[in-house]
This record gives sequence, structure tokens and C-alpha cells, in this order.
Amino acid sequence: MTSLAGKWAWLWNWRRCDDGDPDRVAARLAAAGCRGAIVKAFDGPHWFDQSAPWRDIASALQQRGLAAGGWGYLYGDDIPGEAQRAIETARYGAADLLVLDVESEFKGRPEAAEQLCRLIREALGPDYPIYFSSFAIARYHRSFPFETFRRYCTGAAPQVYWNAFRWPLDQSLAWTYEDYAALGIPPSDVFPVGGLYQEGFVTYPDPAEVRDFIARSGALGSAGVSFWSYEHMSDEMWDAVRLGRIGGEEEAEMSSQEYQQVTRALAEVGARVDSLEARVQSLGGAPAAPPPPPVSGARTYTVQPGDNLSAIAARFGLPDWHALYEANAAVIGDNPNLIYPGQVLVLP
Repeated sequence: MTSLAGKWAWLWNWRRCDDGDPDRVAARLAAAGCRGAIVKAFDGPHWFDQSAPWRDIASALQQRGLAAGGWGYLYGDDIPGEAQRAIETARYGAADLLVLDVESEFKGRPEAAEQLCRLIREALGPDYPIYFSSFAIARYHRSFPFETFRRYCTGAAPQVYWNAFRWPLDQSLAWTYEDYAALGIPPSDVFPVGGLYQEGFVTYPDPAEVRDFIARSGALGSAGVSFWSYEHMSDEMWDAVRLGRIGGEEEAEMSSQEYQQVTRALAEVGARVDSLEARVQSLGGAPAAPPPPPVSGARTYTVQPGDNLSAIAARFGLPDWHALYEANAAVIGDNPNLIYPGQVLVLP
């Protein structure tokens, strides 16, 4: 059975990944030390247009010595259709594993998650590797049915996009592992995804942080990591992935200062996990921790009585409120219309 152990890259648009040339794609992945690729196969109940049949793409990678995982974005609007497409990705497409990208559309809909997961698991059997990829900081998304996906899936691939969060890497990872442990998902079943892209206000992470992300994830108990995404990654990002090592290999290469930092982070997470054992089944009773401080050097604004995101965006010359909300979703929560005096917002 293939797992998400090792390093993997997500492939969204095949034709934009070295022009869809399987030799070049395989060579780049192998040079970076990646075990395989997670290739988009479907979107909702429909096959995703990759300019070539998904089965052929998977086969081409597998023939070149790489594992091929299939993933799709699910909306929960056509549960039988979406489940069938996922099943066909595994069966007809011969995917080595399946990743379900499930996000805001499933908030407050545990019954939809239950039906979807049950149909897929019953069709593929108890041993087929199925992972779900969703929010990293679960405490801010309590209406999402993490528990349902936990019961049916082999593991989780939380989207730890610390560069988009504008949080320190160590804070992002610590809260991710803490929250998933509280959900009953141990570190060995967590395979974090790093956001190696730049778009809008989001910039590429520092290459040293990428290497640290790989090492820290291994030190915290994960056997594998993955990166979003192949078509977005610069040569510098690929080089950082190549140099990163998971677990014991990286420990031998770390400086004493880096080793101490990882050790401290692991100790902190261990202490937090111990304190959360009594509420492992759900986050419903967990107190909300305060958001981390803004990254040093970022422009900030403290919300005043009567403020709203549109007014703040206009005051600081932003094109609209959406970028402001995306930069501060962890602070604001699910509803951009509810902000409170005293909240400190990062200005993108």
C-alpha cells in the first residue's frame, strides 16, 4: 500500500508543468527527491481537463519510477457523482492513493461528509489509502466535520501555508499538530502541505524556511510532506525541496541551534497534546487561543468601533476588502462581516 511518506509535489494543471512532458516532469521530481506527484484528476463530479486522460498521466509517471496520487476538489453538491469520480480515479485511473480536497463547502454539513466518505470507502475497501486535505488551524474552523473525515481516511494533509498566514513557521506547525491531535489524529497520520507559491500579497517563503518545514515536520512525527504546487514553484523553491530532509537524515545535517529549536518545538507540542487528551474527540469545548502576533515589520491596523473591512480597505488604498480578509482570516474567523474593536489586522 502506498502512503504519503516522503516528499510529494501537487500538480494542478498538467500542461503548465514543464509543458506536460512526462520525461521532464519525472526528472524534476526525481532531482528534488520527491517520491511522487499528487495530480488533479477531478473537480466535483467531473473529470478535470488535463489535456490528456488522467489515467495516461498517472501511468506515464508510474512508468518512470514515481508514485501517482489522484486528487479532486469536492463540493458536496452531487455526493453520488463526486464519490463515483473519486472511485474511478482509484480504479480506472490506477491511482496509488487518493486525496480528497475538502474545504469550506463542507462546513456545518457532517451528513454530506459522512455520505461521501462512506460511498468511497465502501467501494475501495478498508485498506486503500485515502487522505483528506483541509484547513491547518482547526480551531478556527470548528464547523468543519474533521471527525467524519478522520474516521474514514488513512491520514490528513493539512494546508500549512505559513507564508499566506503571515505567521511564523514554528507557530503554524505547532498549532496544526496541536489541533489535529485534539481531533484524534496523531502526528504519524499528519502529512503537512507547504505553500511554495506567490500570488497577490503572498510571497514565496524563504528557502531556509522550506528546508526547516521539512525537517520540523519529520521531527514532530510526520513521515511525509508535500508542496503546493509544481507549476508555481521557482527554481529556488525546487532547490530548497531538494535540500530538505525528513526525520533522521535531516537531524544529522542540522546545526546545534536548529536542533535545539526543533527539540523545543517538539517538547511544546508534546506538552500541549498531553493537556488536550481529555478532549480528543472534538474541539467543541476547547478554548480559543489568541491569534499569534503579526509578523515583525508588517503594517497593521487596530480595529475601531464602527469599522468594517470595506472602510478599512478604502482608508489604506486597497482595491477591495477581499485581500484584507484573506490576510486576516485566522483573526476574523469565517464571517468577514464580523470584526471587533481591538483586533489587530495585517495590511496586505
